[in-house]
Amino acid sequence: MKYKKILAFVLASVLLFSVCGCKDKPENSGSSVESGQVSTKSRDYLNLLYSAADSFNPYTAKTDINRQLCQLIFEPLLVLDNEFKPEYKIASSVEIKDTTCTVKIKSTRFSDGSILTAEDVVYSCNLARNTAGKYAASLYEIASVSAADSNTVIFKMTKQDPYFANLLTFPVLKKGSEKITDSDSVAKPPIGSGRYKVSEDEKSLELNENFSGKVGNIKKINLINAPDTDSVSHYLEIGAADIYFSRISDGNILRMSGKKLDVNLNSIIYIGINHNNSLLAQNELRQALSSAISRKKIVESAYYNNALSATGFFNPLWNETKSVQNIQIESKSEITVENLEKIGYNRLDNKNNRVNASGFKLELSLLVNSDNRLKVSAARMIASQLKEQGININVVEKGYAAYTDALKKGSFQLYLGEVLLTDNMDISCMIEPGGSAAYGIKKPAETDKKTESDKENEVQTEASKEQAVTNTSAEVLKGFYLGKNTLSDLATVLQTEMPFIPICYRTGVLFYNEKIENLNNSSASDIYTSIESYIFND
Repeated sequence: MKYKKILAFVLASVLLFSVCGCKDKPENSGSSVESGQVSTKSRDYLNLLYSAADSFNPYTAKTDINRQLCQLIFEPLLVLDNEFKPEYKIASSVEIKDTTCTVKIKSTRFSDGSILTAEDVVYSCNLARNTAGKYAASLYEIASVSAADSNTVIFKMTKQDPYFANLLTFPVLKKGSEKITDSDSVAKPPIGSGRYKVSEDEKSLELNENFSGKVGNIKKINLINAPDTDSVSHYLEIGAADIYFSRISDGNILRMSGKKLDVNLNSIIYIGINHNNSLLAQNELRQALSSAISRKKIVESAYYNNALSATGFFNPLWNETKSVQNIQIESKSEITVENLEKIGYNRLDNKNNRVNASGFKLELSLLVNSDNRLKVSAARMIASQLKEQGININVVEKGYAAYTDALKKGSFQLYLGEVLLTDNMDISCMIEPGGSAAYGIKKPAETDKKTESDKENEVQTEASKEQAVTNTSAEVLKGFYLGKNTLSDLATVLQTEMPFIPICYRTGVLFYNEKIENLNNSSASDIYTSIESYIFND
């Protein structure tokens, strides 16, 4: 018996040694990943992914992983938290009056020790405006930017916008530093004022000793070269990276083991409507479609809870409109039936089709981009939910090129779309005639274009005769930017007119090592918001 106990102990020891020693060390030809020693102390470094072939210039970087790292290297005037509330960084104050925004900046130094001035802010803003990308798209309201003195920046806007400050998240770099090259004429990383700076060998990030904010436990960030999707997937699978953020833009998500944090995006999923179609020009039908949809179920099943149900036309987490948005996230069949009866579709046939007095069933087509599996799933679910109310929906799946071509030509009735709205919550592009995403919105000079199919489906009730498509939403929006209407006025008229049908707002996913504590408050404009508080219990 004693012999058996000794043998069991030896075998258990061998097994334990084998398990502890079999963990593969990740390949990494372009980085300097530290193995670390077993310790009860908090680890003072992180391992993050980057692309060695890409740059650390926030305005020219091509990969998401490098652009995210730039949030650690460069500070903006301000960042937005996860509910789109601005928090000052370089800025010490922001004052908006009419079409002028005045920003005062704090005493700040770049990582090379030089003083950050208003000229650097102006230079960076113009760089952002003139470089294709998200920053240029978000700075569309700027007519001019100038330095009043070394600590004051003046932005002149093309229109009054009380939420213009939310757009001042562009990275500030030292004037001209993006032009600095090494002895081989290769561009060096620009100089920033962020929490970290790029090391000399460009394979890690080091603490910026001139950073004016709080410094935490993480002294160094080792960079693991992941030049393509396959390598990113590989390093996540083997647990080489400590943090990974994905916007899930293409519907595909790369997962890593550990904890998960939702990061809110200002990206709306919605049903666009062709208002030139006489049937869809009726407000009652648009309201009926909206109330028949269970946004909650679409979020849960089609988007796997990586979205927030729309309660109105603005992001449901934005505090400015929380109290004035009341679209139901569950379907309300009684509201749907009431609105359908108003336009003459007041009975069901023996196949559960809504039909009018002439026996014509209510049938529409829904266009969707077939290249995005989440959108296809959502479109099919919407069709299924509407069928429960007797509304027949034919889902038309087209590749992205054909999908966008159909939108531009107006060859659709309904479409499932997505727009990444700017952080000042401006929806002009979706409801103003001629807007970049205002597909199907009638222009004032347009006349009704009724096809024979439209005429067959249309019932000339008193209500439908009066339902000429108006531009009230666009007019109230313009009034808002002129200071004549309130945000509450705008939210109300949008829900009343339903120019398009909001479904949900997508969220991104931040995965992180389960040994990291105090990782919180991450937002799209700064996923490393609380890095100074991280504790890595290795």
